[in-house]
Amino acid sequence: MVRMESKGQHEIAGFVLIVLIVSVIGVVFLTITLGNQDVSRQTSVEISNLLQASMYHTTDCAINFIPQYRDLQDLIKECHKDKTGNFRECLGGDDVCQVLEENLKEILDESLLIGEGNVNKAYKLDIYFSSEEELNNEFILSLENGIFNNCTSIVGGSHPIPVSTFGFGKIETELLVCKS
Repeated sequence: MVRMESKGQHEIAGFVLIVLIVSVIGVVFLTITLGNQDVSRQTSVEISNLLQASMYHTTDCAINFIPQYRDLQDLIKECHKDKTGNFRECLGGDDVCQVLEENLKEILDESLLIGEGNVNKAYKLDIYFSSEEELNNEFILSLENGIFNNCTSIVGGSHPIPVSTFGFGKIETELLVCKS
């Protein structure tokens, strides 16, 4: 009789051990799955349209003569020329890249309304030249506002600017927006 009770106890202990192992594996799996959950980035037509429309915003910067004021897309190209060693400035004496940065920041801040009480918590804009010949991207400008933290979703868009005078390549503008 003692021998039968011992066998039953071993079976129960084995069953409890299996349940414990499965539970620990389940907790570890859930921790990894939920803990490393990265907010997916989604392409947004709205963000792409905002970028595209802002490229045609006329600034108060003229480079060659006064009635020929440049839009943001032209200033991005001029700023890239400036970064490659050809110093560019507006006729009023302002730095092309500085005028570009100020105008883009104003447009994005007014359009996206970044803040804790708003739907948009933060944005990050990167403008860079990418060439088919080189693996490295040449950064032209980077703008940020707000903090990318605890985003429920991240939406983004891009707008390519073809550039033929610099060989084969293009200037990419990429905008990411953190939503709450």
